[in-house]
Amino acid sequence: MPKSFSARIFVALIVISGLLVLGDAVLNAKSIPTPRFAAFLLVACVAARLKVKLPGVTGTMSVNLPFILVAAAQMNTAEALAVGFISTFFQCLPKGKKLNLMQAAFNCSAITLAVEVTRLIYSAPSLASVVSSPSLRLAVAAAGYALANTVPVAIVIALTEAATVLRTWLEMLQLSFPYLVASAGIAGLTLTLAQEIGWQVPLAVLPIMVGIFQSYRRYFAAAAFSAAENMRMETSHATAGANA
Repeated sequence: MPKSFSARIFVALIVISGLLVLGDAVLNAKSIPTPRFAAFLLVACVAARLKVKLPGVTGTMSVNLPFILVAAAQMNTAEALAVGFISTFFQCLPKGKKLNLMQAAFNCSAITLAVEVTRLIYSAPSLASVVSSPSLRLAVAAAGYALANTVPVAIVIALTEAATVLRTWLEMLQLSFPYLVASAGIAGLTLTLAQEIGWQVPLAVLPIMVGIFQSYRRYFAAAAFSAAENMRMETSHATAGANA
């Protein structure tokens, strides 16, 4: 996690804000968790473990976004925020390494804030008066989620690695944009086809997200192999030129 003072302050602000929003939602919850919530949470945690390392960017991308978007649209505030927070925590769990608590706290809190932004946009009366379709409203809300999720991460990376915020954010958006569009489309289609989102829905969506995960992983693996080959050839040509 960041070593600079400004980055630490920003991380602390995000963590405190996210925990306050989550705590307020839980304390003011008017209903107990439902089987639907348990199913969404379980499948979202499974999907969160299917993560892809984005080339050139610190961090990973998992395929739990459609579940988070549907939860934000269909569940109460406490349940939706809990799905985002807990599934992100599972995404942060390392394989064979020690958990970085500060990094996990930042990621979970940032997602919590992004889910809250998604809910506020989706349920805004002004948006509902203009866009009657729940699927289209969710697409607009997904754009808000993307901004609320990527901008804080870009700021932390920029403060830590002495890079520009805009360039870092654009690189992240370029890599994740197809996935964001696909996730919003799948979540919107889910709202259209299922009038009542039950526990069966996440089980039906999970195989689709597994397919997307496999596609992303193969694409980035091929891109990394191609970049390594190009670098090897350039090094070989430079060595041959030096020996000539």
